[in-house]
Amino acid sequence: MTPPAPDILRVADTPTPPYRFEAADAALLDEIQHACFQFFWKEVGDPVPLVRDRLKGPVSSIAAVGFQLSALPIGVERRWITREAGAQRAGAILRALIERTDNKRFGIYLHYPDLNTGGPTDSGYEIVASTVDHALLLAGALTAGAYFEGPVRELAERMEADSDWRAFATAPGGLLSMGWRAKDVQNIPGDGEFLTHHWYVASDEERLVYFLAVGASRAEFAVPPERYYALRRVAKAHRDLPPFIVSWPGCLFTYLFSHCWIEYAAFGPDDPARFGGTGPRVDWFENSRRAVLTHRQRCIELADRYPTLGPDRWGLSACVGREGYIVPEVRPNLSNDDRWHEGTVAPYVAGTALMLAPAESLAALRAFRALTDDQGRPLVWRDPAVGGYGLADAFNLSQGYVCDDYVGIDHGPMLVGIENARTGLIWKLFMQTPTAKRAVERLGWTRAASSQPASAPATTAPAGP
Repeated sequence: MTPPAPDILRVADTPTPPYRFEAADAALLDEIQHACFQFFWKEVGDPVPLVRDRLKGPVSSIAAVGFQLSALPIGVERRWITREAGAQRAGAILRALIERTDNKRFGIYLHYPDLNTGGPTDSGYEIVASTVDHALLLAGALTAGAYFEGPVRELAERMEADSDWRAFATAPGGLLSMGWRAKDVQNIPGDGEFLTHHWYVASDEERLVYFLAVGASRAEFAVPPERYYALRRVAKAHRDLPPFIVSWPGCLFTYLFSHCWIEYAAFGPDDPARFGGTGPRVDWFENSRRAVLTHRQRCIELADRYPTLGPDRWGLSACVGREGYIVPEVRPNLSNDDRWHEGTVAPYVAGTALMLAPAESLAALRAFRALTDDQGRPLVWRDPAVGGYGLADAFNLSQGYVCDDYVGIDHGPMLVGIENARTGLIWKLFMQTPTAKRAVERLGWTRAASSQPASAPATTAPAGP
């Protein structure tokens, strides 16, 4: 008989955000965040200001828009834009999306809308109403609504109320489909079919989808909490490091995305047994912290094979590699594959993971910023003063490769993750929304004992405009 998986519980003295940073490190974080923000502020469509999916792409993506909407409160709080400008931008984005009928199905939005209109695109990208990308959009919309209030909040709550999650519960056991595809791309919403792939693993994308679906305001659109606790929880470990619940590929974005909005550090372990589940109790803040530290250790161990890697150069995740968009697979994981793409590093991983492993992540960010080429010029940093947006999406030293593109769903988590590590702003906003409060209550979560911030000198002055 297979023994039960161990509970994943936090050590009592584990530091949790907000962390304190030395003045020089705070200045570095200001620089990185501001560069990220500039991408979301400048690279937008016209007349509809939807952010680009990526710098070189012809479309937007609703996932990137979710991060765009979350970026706006950060921009205001750090005095890069005015509150009025942020509210105007948020309202324009939400109105453009909500007022169309051809860009959604059952209230779930198409993955890749037209950059300038918010409607369907004929640029060759998939025409799919995607549940995970909609979740990222909705999380950002609710965050912006909580911050700007008034019309922005009304629009965000309308988007939430229209989201019919239960319509996508087409898989056995009521699990959610990954999306819906139109049969006729010229007739949306019209006839179509739900994707046969569904969300069934308890990793970060899935948990955000089910968190929002459980917290839905309309009972007929919500899914029961039992669906969340039915997600598969498989614990694995690397050598003698602590075990954690693994994702399918094991690359780091699958342990980071939902942390951009859900403040897991504020809660104790969840408990599937209360809802008829059989998996272990999991403290998801601790789970992702272990995943990050295990991943870093594996990068250190393979530094002899892949020269890009080292104690301060780590972070394999979905990114733009030399051969195109790549999704590495890194053990321990469910796929049991190890596909390292020659050690290509995505700097946004360390930035996002600052929420979880501040010392290790900050050291990596310092190292990325300090890397230079043979002429002493910054290697992976692109100066915003001359059109860059900070840290490159990916680089590989042995290939002589540095990505010249930027991706919204990579730059966005880095911006939000750093802010949560510093102030907890996005957590505070998202967790105060009625949707988040309903989800917490329905899932039976309880508050954790307060944790102490990391003991380093504080700096609280916001960056200038």
